[in-house]
Amino acid sequence: MPRPRSHDDTLRERLLEEATRAVADDGAAALTVRDAAARAGTSSSAVYALFGGRDALLQAVGDRAAARFAARLRDAPATGEPGADLLALGVAYRRFALDEPQAYRVMFARPGAGARHPASGPVDEAPTFVVLRDAAARALAASAAAPFDPDGADRDAVAAAATGLWALTHGWVMLEIDGLLPWPPHERDVRYVAALRGAGPGLLRGTPPGAVRDGPDGARTP
Repeated sequence: MPRPRSHDDTLRERLLEEATRAVADDGAAALTVRDAAARAGTSSSAVYALFGGRDALLQAVGDRAAARFAARLRDAPATGEPGADLLALGVAYRRFALDEPQAYRVMFARPGAGARHPASGPVDEAPTFVVLRDAAARALAASAAAPFDPDGADRDAVAAAATGLWALTHGWVMLEIDGLLPWPPHERDVRYVAALRGAGPGLLRGTPPGAVRDGPDGARTP
């Protein structure tokens, strides 16, 4: 049976927008079909018709946020110079968090939603992390004195560098969107880039190829 004409893509987007606000403000556990419908000015039956239920709505909220974030990262300027491209990616990362703080919180700061939704796969396999990992691999390869194999012997070095860079950018933007940085907005722009330029190369160099290996018990050890 086709869904009512009033249950269209415009209403679907409005429901996702309101559900995003609800999860960002009050957490995933607070999201209900009735509340999402009321926020969007529609009925609970519309939510069921468009999403199938509360759990599917919550997953769609995270998927939407991740898709928008991935698109922003893909649109970061590419110069062909690995270091400059990695910096541009970091700038695009922060810009998204500032432009869409609710979507960013849904992805990374709310238990049960986004990257922490039960149906989400490993974070290091998410498209947004893969973009960062690939950029880090190119930067490491460009500065390597010996042949570099990001998918083989040097895979752990790439993962460690990408995770360190993610921790730097994520920590900064969470402080910023929570209003905890002391500088005015125009100064934060400059200081953020300076932080990436200052700490980024050290994070890239912090785990040299071959520095992570299997220990005697099978654990990964430095």
